[in-house]
Amino acid sequence: MKKNYLLFLFLFVNLFSALAKDAFVIPKDFSTKIIGENLSILNDKDGKLDYQEIYQSKKFIPCKNKVPNLGFTEGNFWIKFKLKNDSNRDSNFIIQINQSVIDELQLFELNENGVLIQQKTLGELISFEERKYKDQYLLFDTKLNSNQEKHYLIRVKSGEQVLMPVQVGNISNTLERNRKRDLLFGIYFGVILVMMAYNLFIYFTVKDKSYLYYVVYIFFVGFTQAVLEGYALKFIWTNSFWFASRSVYYSTTFVCLSSIEFLRFFLHTKEFTPKLDKFKNFIVALFLLCIVANTYKVNAFSHQITQAAVGIVSIYIFVTSLIIYRKGYPPAKFFFLAWIVLVIGVFVFVLKDAGIIEANIFTTYALQFGSVVEVILLSFALADRINILKREKEESQAKALEALKQNEILIKEQNIVLERKVTERTLELEKANVEINLALNNLKETQAQLVDAEKMASLGQLTAGIAHEINNPINFVSANVKPLKLDVEDILNVIKKYEELEGSKNLEKDLIAINEYKNSIDLEYVKKEVEILLSGIEDGAKRTAEIVTGLKNFSRLDETDIKQANINEGIESTLVLLKNLLTPNIKVIKELGDLPFIDCLPGKLNQVFMNLFSNALYAIKKKGLEFDQFLKITTFETADNVILVVEDSGIGMSEQVKHKIFEPFFTTKDVGEGTGLGMSIVFKIIETHQAKIEVESTEGVGTKISIILKKHLKLHFNN
Repeated sequence: MKKNYLLFLFLFVNLFSALAKDAFVIPKDFSTKIIGENLSILNDKDGKLDYQEIYQSKKFIPCKNKVPNLGFTEGNFWIKFKLKNDSNRDSNFIIQINQSVIDELQLFELNENGVLIQQKTLGELISFEERKYKDQYLLFDTKLNSNQEKHYLIRVKSGEQVLMPVQVGNISNTLERNRKRDLLFGIYFGVILVMMAYNLFIYFTVKDKSYLYYVVYIFFVGFTQAVLEGYALKFIWTNSFWFASRSVYYSTTFVCLSSIEFLRFFLHTKEFTPKLDKFKNFIVALFLLCIVANTYKVNAFSHQITQAAVGIVSIYIFVTSLIIYRKGYPPAKFFFLAWIVLVIGVFVFVLKDAGIIEANIFTTYALQFGSVVEVILLSFALADRINILKREKEESQAKALEALKQNEILIKEQNIVLERKVTERTLELEKANVEINLALNNLKETQAQLVDAEKMASLGQLTAGIAHEINNPINFVSANVKPLKLDVEDILNVIKKYEELEGSKNLEKDLIAINEYKNSIDLEYVKKEVEILLSGIEDGAKRTAEIVTGLKNFSRLDETDIKQANINEGIESTLVLLKNLLTPNIKVIKELGDLPFIDCLPGKLNQVFMNLFSNALYAIKKKGLEFDQFLKITTFETADNVILVVEDSGIGMSEQVKHKIFEPFFTTKDVGEGTGLGMSIVFKIIETHQAKIEVESTEGVGTKISIILKKHLKLHFNN
């Protein structure tokens, strides 16, 4: 039993010895080499093991590829290998990881007995300034004495799927190769910049937006290559650890989105493939999800969704460009070929990294070669598109020229017909013009008659008021004249009797007779009655004089020159002439302020007052006389204006009526009561005075009209 156990243990140890990789032997005059076949790999999914536990682990799996593909893990990958210096002299070497997008990489250098000699850490999460060699790749120094063997462990932690080309080389050859690599990338990036500048220049020349979208796409292609090759880390976000760990995902997202936009605009996918064009919205949403996922945390989910989105974009562009090409749109040919070239470049690059094909200058830079050829082919596509547009323009111009010739013939024929019709139409228009002029003259005559009718209506109203107002005091005077005459005759008789006393022989008897006569006529009463009658006649005369004065003030209707006047006088005189329209239940409220003299046409303003007051009284009477009503007139001054406000408790107006009151011939009065020109004339007079009129009215409640007059008028005007 013990022998069987020992036999089993011997076979087990020999099995792992067979699986263990031999040391990579560095020969004399060694340059550089990728040592993928000499590596062993272990996936520490939990990421909790230290280098000592890893070194003693028996779970390493030999690598079968020249460039191991580590895939993606939340934990750590460990790589184990051995180096042996087979030369007869001590030498310094560089262990180079030909990869720049690694978050963190630790190299543990151990002797043959597993004792740690040195430990170094590099990566995107480590400050670039800490690197001895200012290179985007990860370079570690190691020294091997003659015939010395050392063991190495590499711990890899990264948010991206990692290809791990481990290269060993002497210092001079390694640095020289890196300089050549930088030179080649500089040439590549120079081509990208030249193509950007060239197409941007064409955009500003021809104003075709396809070139602008193409410039954006080229920029993100070059930017993505700079991120993948580590130059963005080296020159842009040297110490931005957060952005460095996510830059691959962001740049990939933007290059894919810009390629889709360029595809849509350049190949007119909305016209040729409308269904696929709508599918673009799903792709954009997917990449937005990628941005959110990678911004939050770089993990397996964010990595996988980004890879899926890139794959969908590749298929989408391939299928769309192929369909449009087969539909006969010539620029799609170049676009399809350019995309195929880029895909081939990516495919060759991946095969090289996987160790399936040999690494050489073409396979190493297949991705850059593919993108450069793609950029050039797409430039050809844009140029071809311009040629197509030029041919289409020439064809359209030829068709337009032919159409112009046909139109010229038609125009000549139409001109003959048109000239005949123009002659006929001219005769008709001349005849119509004569008729219009005749109608216009008739209209002017009618308008003049209507204006005269309005003036006569106002004059009639004025005459009626004057007749009524003068009739009262005249009647009063006439009524007092007869009794006054009788009283005067009685007094004269008394005087006569006293005159007859002269030479009287019976004076006492005659005096008694005179006294009896005086008693019979009640002389004291006669004297008082005479005083009363004379006072009444005097009041009638004063009232008549007041009316004459009011009439004199109001009668300035034909004045045409600006004068200084106080509008309160015009208001008072107008109210005097309208007293006949007042009824006992209508109360006139006057709140006339202490106003200055203003520049105006007094007679014209009196006409305004007459129309406003008479309209207000008409509205009050229209409402009914069974209730107490009022007409309120207010005047006051401001800094530059004198304001008149006329309020009444009449029937008011609707909004529809209020908007029409200044229109000529519009009236709410019954037939025969008005011409409809009163308020139109008011508006014209107010406009002549450079003033404003404002109307507020509520149907069934009353109306308020405000007139805002300027104190000083700058212009002299005529009626």
